[in-house]
Amino acid sequence: MRTVFLVVLWTSALVGCNGSTPTAPTPPGPPVVTNPLPPASAISGISVLGDQWIPTNSAAPVQMTARLITSTTPFEYTLATDGVTWSIEPADIARIDQSGRVLPLSIGTATVTAKYGDKAGINPIRVLPDYSGNWSGQFRITGCTGGSDFRECGRMMVGAGAGSGTGISDNPFYPLTMTLSQLRDQVTGTVRESRASGDLMYPVSGIVRVAGPLVLEATANKPSGDELRVFNWSSTTNAGVTTMSGAFTKIEPYRTGFGAPYTIRTEHEFSGLSHTQ
Repeated sequence: MRTVFLVVLWTSALVGCNGSTPTAPTPPGPPVVTNPLPPASAISGISVLGDQWIPTNSAAPVQMTARLITSTTPFEYTLATDGVTWSIEPADIARIDQSGRVLPLSIGTATVTAKYGDKAGINPIRVLPDYSGNWSGQFRITGCTGGSDFRECGRMMVGAGAGSGTGISDNPFYPLTMTLSQLRDQVTGTVRESRASGDLMYPVSGIVRVAGPLVLEATANKPSGDELRVFNWSSTTNAGVTTMSGAFTKIEPYRTGFGAPYTIRTEHEFSGLSHTQ
């Protein structure tokens, strides 16, 4: 009986020493899916979120996102890019990849479409030039009427000793600068004309037309209190929107030495305006 007790005790000690026997590793679970897309049959509609105004010089693609609306109650929304079929029309205005990123190609309007299952949503976009920044070039006066003295318009057109002109045929150019800001298709800023008689500076505002040209106008008070107007502004740019040329009309009030008011209408051409941000 005594011998049996010792054998049992020795066996228990061995079991206690092997208590840290390694176990088999736990197999990895399935990958965690973040923001899973609902089944296509549960989608009742799609809206497309993203900037609708895209400048031609956009440094990076513009992201579009599809907002998937489920038919369950209460409604639930899922924001998605991958897993959605993206397209754009017309394709020559911009292109879009299958992650919803839009890259502008040319000036104009287009429609982005996101499709999931049998549902689709759209987002109209407009690709337009960015005119914000500083512009500098030159202008000349090509027409003039309304001076109180018959020599006044002639002096304005030949420069009255300024510039390189010495006669009507020379029709000299003068410096023209602009500083512009742009929000979507709305443009505001300041124009400065430099002439021998002194600089003339006035605020301008305008829009970018669908085809891309910039149209500006101005109504400003001169130091005399009389109102100056600029209108009929038209412009063309090169493909990269780095140079601009065009024309505008100006009605500018003056006063004689005796204080009598009169108004001069001038036609202007401007050219070679270079654009720097």
